[in-house]
Amino acid sequence: MALLFRSSPLRTAAAAVVTCALAAAGALLAPAAQASPATSPIASAVRAEHPSTPKADAPMGAPVAGRVLGEAGIRPQDRPGVQRFRELRDGLAAPDRPSVGATGRTAPEGADLAELAHRWWGTELGPNGNTGFDGVTATHTLDASLRLSGADDFLYAPTTKARGNSCIELVTVHTQASAQVWAWDWCNADPAQQVGATVDIDSAFLQKYGSTVNGRSAYTVRIQLTDAGANAWTASLYNVTTSTWDPFFTSQGTDQTTLAYGWDMFEYYSDRTASGSVGVCQDLGGRVVETTGLTVHDPATGAWTDAGPANSTVFPDATMNPSDYFCPGIAGRMAAPYSAWQVSVR
Repeated sequence: MALLFRSSPLRTAAAAVVTCALAAAGALLAPAAQASPATSPIASAVRAEHPSTPKADAPMGAPVAGRVLGEAGIRPQDRPGVQRFRELRDGLAAPDRPSVGATGRTAPEGADLAELAHRWWGTELGPNGNTGFDGVTATHTLDASLRLSGADDFLYAPTTKARGNSCIELVTVHTQASAQVWAWDWCNADPAQQVGATVDIDSAFLQKYGSTVNGRSAYTVRIQLTDAGANAWTASLYNVTTSTWDPFFTSQGTDQTTLAYGWDMFEYYSDRTASGSVGVCQDLGGRVVETTGLTVHDPATGAWTDAGPANSTVFPDATMNPSDYFCPGIAGRMAAPYSAWQVSVR
């Protein structure tokens, strides 16, 4: 997850970890030489005959199985990541790349701030304060077996926040210790309570929420305004066994980001290695992170339509320059502007 500023070509999030997002497209295709999510023991549960196209207006179901409210579900090794996201949230946007030039934050113990990088790419939702929609759905790739090699590295991909003044960001999170889905509570002003809910991405999760899209393991999320007067939002996951939206987290109040847009994007926060590349780049070699079926809800008509030029754009740039991302072989592609995107690393 990230808090992003228009003043930077590669907006440095003034937020603190779960950015969102960062997990994600947290979601990834294993290299051909390795067991893919389609064939690995954990991911085999996804191969059940599940509906391939979630219904945006399907009924609500029971709360997400296995969810843990608050930060209790975060692994001890991942807690520095939560703090990192908070530090980003309090930082200032850098006027130029790399975004590690931002001030107002500290490096993790033993790490040099100059060696840390925070980068993102994907769809910007509601640019220029466009708030004519009150909900988003998206299908995100995931990889239950992916673990990052660096203790200080966090992959939030894909990660989604609906629009300006929305309360929840849903993040596919991969770290050295775990693969999880997080709900970041942007309407909670208490920095100790900003992780609203977590759930492990494991075989039980995949059995209920996993699907296969373009040959990759995936799951589908929805974030929707449920009470305009209170600015209350509910994040849900699509249960492929019951064809229901299972509520994951609810929040209301004032969006603390103060940003006038949302996002669905690839994001990482990673140490740079001796080679100059970020560790996450090596971990993602041969993999693809992907969002498909990104739609927005029009409260006036009740219709769900694909994200497109009328309500979205690509950011921070049209393409990913590998040198800006400290990752040779990385590439971003808008498969269907702006409702489907891919980030791949050769």
